[in-house]
Formats: sequence, C-alpha cells, structure tokens
Amino acid sequence: MTRLNTILLLALIGCALSVVTSQHKARKLFIELQTEQDAERRLDNEWRELQIEAQTQGNGKRIEQKAAHDLGMGVPDPRKTVIVVLDGTVPVAAAKDSVK
Repeated sequence: MTRLNTILLLALIGCALSVVTSQHKARKLFIELQTEQDAERRLDNEWRELQIEAQTQGNGKRIEQKAAHDLGMGVPDPRKTVIVVLDGTVPVAAAKDSVK
C-alpha cells in the first residue's frame, strides 16, 4: 500500500509540474500574441496615415501650394509665355536642335 501511495504521489507531482509548465508556456505565448497584435495595429495605423499622405501629396493643389510656399514659385505671366508649335514634318530631334 505504501508503494502504491508513493507511485501515486510521484504521478501527482509530475502532473502538477506538467500543468504549471503548460500554463507558463500558454501565458508566454499569450503575451507574445498581444505584442504582435499591438505591432499590427501600429503598422495598420501607419499604413492608413501613409495612404492619406500619398493622396494629399498627389493632389495638384497641394503641389502648387508647396511650390509657392517652399520654392517661391508662381504661375507665369501670360504676356511672357511663349508657345512653340512644331510643324508635323520636322523631326523632334531637329526641333530640339533649332531651339538651342
């Protein structure tokens, strides 16, 4: 009877250690999952911000504002604008040479 009790006690201790080990692993994995989900949320927010920024940067009005503000550029005066019309028979390369 004592031998059976000893074997059952060792089995109980082994099962208890197994439960503790598996719960510890489960908690570690849960913490890792939470960390990865937080990283996913951050990257998702950054992606949305980049999409909005790309749409804003592609807007022609935004480009005009940046050119006027940062580079001091403006719309040219129509009286100073020269429009060059090339005849359809003149090759493009020759037209470039004649402009120089």
